[in-house]
Amino acid sequence: MSIANNQYFNLEPDPGAVLLVTRRFGKAEFIICYARSAIVDKWGCYCFESFRRVSDLGFTRCWAERTDSDLMIFHSVTVYVVPEEEWMRRCD
Repeated sequence: MSIANNQYFNLEPDPGAVLLVTRRFGKAEFIICYARSAIVDKWGCYCFESFRRVSDLGFTRCWAERTDSDLMIFHSVTVYVVPEEEWMRRCD
């Protein structure tokens, strides 16, 4: 889908859902981050309250870790709305 010069989309999922931001490399799609909201325009995806999934070495416990900045800017990504999982509410 093409976005016009003066057009943007404000993405705020309903309670109980988050945004999943992915990027395709070859035939594989990789998770870049999750976000509580985002703005998408012709130039990129601006993610707010973004976080990543982190786990212990044994993969027995997972939690959310905030990204380096309150605003993360990505280009050439795909955004999905996904159900919020319990680990997403645990932030260290």
